Amino acid sequence: MNFDIHVFGEGFHRFVQQEMDWFTVPLGLLFHVLAFLVLILVFIYGNKVRKLFTVYFTINWLFLFGYWGVYAIVYWARIGPVYLATFVMTPILLGFIAAEWIRECVRPRIDIDLRNIPAWRYWVLVIVVWGLWYPTYLYGEGFVFQARDLLFSNFGLMPCPTTMVVLGLFTLKYPAGNRRLFVLLTMFSLIVGIPTVATGWIPDIPLIMIGVYGGIMLVFLRRQKRKSQI
Repeated sequence: MNFDIHVFGEGFHRFVQQEMDWFTVPLGLLFHVLAFLVLILVFIYGNKVRKLFTVYFTINWLFLFGYWGVYAIVYWARIGPVYLATFVMTPILLGFIAAEWIRECVRPRIDIDLRNIPAWRYWVLVIVVWGLWYPTYLYGEGFVFQARDLLFSNFGLMPCPTTMVVLGLFTLKYPAGNRRLFVLLTMFSLIVGIPTVATGWIPDIPLIMIGVYGGIMLVFLRRQKRKSQI
């Protein structure tokens, strides 16, 4: 079977729409409300609510792994082996990310103390807000901008907007924090974001942007380490 990018794009759109039909109410709504509460507490109390932050996103990523990992394999296998092969990196990366969130619950390393951060780093909040809002996109037609997406968007139900929010926050503190989780989320942003946008899913352009930004941070840190060792 030959790969057809239009078949993949339509299949991806149906996969997303199916999840929205199944889970937007009440699960998607619950993810939004809890995320807003947790993030407000993070900006006020920092690492004092690190456990709450970690437990919430661990639960969220376990759900994402269940739908976008386990169930997705069944879904894409029905469409065709070539499409499953194209999608297979998503379940693999989500598995590693979910496992690292569980590990974070046991051995806390995340740093969400957002005091004394250089002002220029706050530009990522644009991507964080985009991930939380994640406006409705009709495949092949365009965006439908509406306020209701602040509570009923794909955030929490899709790994892409959820990654935008979490990785965006992590870049505020990097290199402090859980570096393994930072690397995994950066890899996901690039490995999944680029082909997803290539199929016509425009809302994930900011996912590529935060992935490139995270990659630059990783490279820059390595160079700093090498210089310090000379």
